[in-house]
Amino acid sequence: MKTDPSDLAQFIAVSIVEQPSQVRVTRRGSNVLVRVAPGEEGRLIGRQGRVIQAIRTLVRAVTDPGERINVDLDAPRKER
Repeated sequence: MKTDPSDLAQFIAVSIVEQPSQVRVTRRGSNVLVRVAPGEEGRLIGRQGRVIQAIRTLVRAVTDPGERINVDLDAPRKER
């Protein structure tokens, strides 16, 4: 049984954040972009980036051996 990398990233992100209804995951080619509610980016990144790195490792584990998937946080840019 194959797991879609986008579905796995969404499942993990929804499990981590406090506002799971705000999680949006999109896939653009080999990039999986995860967007969360404002202020919850830190929960997804984790201390020293450990949580997002673990998500990347799990998503890459379910992909085909020749395929390279990048998981990134799609955070809105802050205006000055």
